[in-house]
Amino acid sequence: MKKILSLAVVLSLIISVPQRSFAWGKIGHGIVAEIAFHFLDSSTKDAVHKYLGSTTIEEASTWMDDMRSDHSYDYMKSWHYVNIEKGQAYTETKDGNVINALNKAITELEHRDNMSKDDIKKDLMIIFHLTGDLHMPLHVGYEEDKGGNDIHVKYLGKPTNLHRVWDTEIIESEKITPNDCLAQLKNFNKSEIDGLKKIDVENWTHEPRSLLTNVYAFKDDTIDQAYIDKNKKVVEMQLLIAGIRLSSVLEQIFKS
Repeated sequence: MKKILSLAVVLSLIISVPQRSFAWGKIGHGIVAEIAFHFLDSSTKDAVHKYLGSTTIEEASTWMDDMRSDHSYDYMKSWHYVNIEKGQAYTETKDGNVINALNKAITELEHRDNMSKDDIKKDLMIIFHLTGDLHMPLHVGYEEDKGGNDIHVKYLGKPTNLHRVWDTEIIESEKITPNDCLAQLKNFNKSEIDGLKKIDVENWTHEPRSLLTNVYAFKDDTIDQAYIDKNKKVVEMQLLIAGIRLSSVLEQIFKS
């Protein structure tokens, strides 16, 4: 009986430890991958499929989250996000964060001649995933609340946390699709889209970072329909921008 009670106590402690949630969840990351492929030229699509093999683009986009249960990949845990204090700008560091990990994978694939096919595939899946992560506002958020994971709220009456509201709840409850996100293209002219395609990973953090004020703009720990209606388009826009930029990265890597 004592052993059973001890195990129960240990499990309760493990469960109670705050953990970083995923960015976008499976649906969101899949949407980013689909949008990227919408913009890709055929030769780049062929190159991506060549290295992914039997792995689909949707599976590639969630691989880093799927591997979290494998402790041999624990070194990647901090790669999903970057902490920047309120009112501060990002200061270049060698720490393992989403900016450095994404830049490293891009650089390696641009000089892949001596890489194994497995390592190329791994870097490719990292790029698929982290490009999505970077565009979720709470993945460029604040260490003090673990990117919103420690902010407990009620989403239409259901207990959850702020991070999950953004990575899953809005996308699922509003049934956001790739076509919904692509419809947001009407808000950009050609020069603006060309600007989005410029590859500058650190600079990419500025826009999602600027959205944090609205992310935290709720009252009484309650996420109501008005908040959802206001931010649905924000989520769609961020997924669209992430997809556009993922396509740009892939084309640069595999350009002839």
